[in-house]
Amino acid sequence: MKNRQVFTVGQVNRYAKRLLEADALLAGIFIEGEVSNFNAHSSGHLYFSLKDAASVLPAVMFKGHTETLVFAPRNGMKVIAFGRLSLYEKTGQYQLYAEYLEPAGVGGLHLAYTQMCEKLQAEGLFDESRKRPLPAYARCVAVITSPTGAAVRDIIKTARERNPSVRIVIVPALVQGENAAADIARAIREANAWGGADVIIVGRGGGSTEDLWAFNEEVTARAVAGSAIPIISAVGHETDFTVTDFAADARAATPTAAAQMAVYGYDVTRAMIRDMAAHLHQAIRENIIIRHTRAKSLLQNLNRLMQTRLAHEQQGLAHREVLLEKVSPYAAFARGFAFVKNEGNEAVTRAESLREGDGLTLYWADGAARVKVVERAKT
Repeated sequence: MKNRQVFTVGQVNRYAKRLLEADALLAGIFIEGEVSNFNAHSSGHLYFSLKDAASVLPAVMFKGHTETLVFAPRNGMKVIAFGRLSLYEKTGQYQLYAEYLEPAGVGGLHLAYTQMCEKLQAEGLFDESRKRPLPAYARCVAVITSPTGAAVRDIIKTARERNPSVRIVIVPALVQGENAAADIARAIREANAWGGADVIIVGRGGGSTEDLWAFNEEVTARAVAGSAIPIISAVGHETDFTVTDFAADARAATPTAAAQMAVYGYDVTRAMIRDMAAHLHQAIRENIIIRHTRAKSLLQNLNRLMQTRLAHEQQGLAHREVLLEKVSPYAAFARGFAFVKNEGNEAVTRAESLREGDGLTLYWADGAARVKVVERAKT
């Protein structure tokens, strides 16, 4: 005991740590267990334990690695973790420094897809009320996809066949791999900043779930939902559904179908315009005929009314002529009567007003004569 070597606690912990980290097996190990004591710290680090029926293993996942997670860990969830075993000197407790997590038992990508859909749907990003109608007659279509893939060739071919005058602008983007989601979001922002497109197609051809995963990531979905220009999602085949499909204003089963949705058919539109012109011409012709017939009928009715009114006025005039004839002095002149005035130029209407020697003037239709009263006759 005299020659014993005494170590500090820190020295022992550091030595144990070096032993753990020197073991090649423990430097990179996959461990399956149930998540417990889960704590998502405000710093971005995740603290939790992995446990099975017999043991518990503390674990930590630092922020730099949590950003690669495609699902949200929860207590009670069985996971497979990859990382290294080491010792936390402060507590003397060894723990797993996790670098990667995936669900065990159920596909990690499927779980991540389900969780992402639930999250964004709860926020209202999938609501039909926020989706905008596609333009009926787009003049320019922006296509965000790989410039070398089959999808872009199908879109261009279909668009050109439907309408050669529509402008197709390719915005190159990665559609597969670690940086694809961020690159797609970048391309959407650039297309919006440019502002020359009436509609955007975002998509790629078919592939495995892993190949299409960039279109299931949150950054892609939010970029699609936040676009000021309507977006058609065209990812994979008809049976493939991605988060982007739900966030977009419209989903196309394939890139070819997206081109058909975005570009109006020139021949179909021209035929429609021809039919509309023919219908309009026919409608104008029928309207002219109807109005002509109506005008002709109104004119006939007006003529009848005028003739009836004229006949009525003529009858009234004839009646007045008869009345006028009856009261006219000329009628009396024709019957031998004369109009008499005395020397004071007053009309003589009664014989009793006359005296012998009175001078009178007698008027007839053709002239007048002056006379003198010799004697007033007795009647």
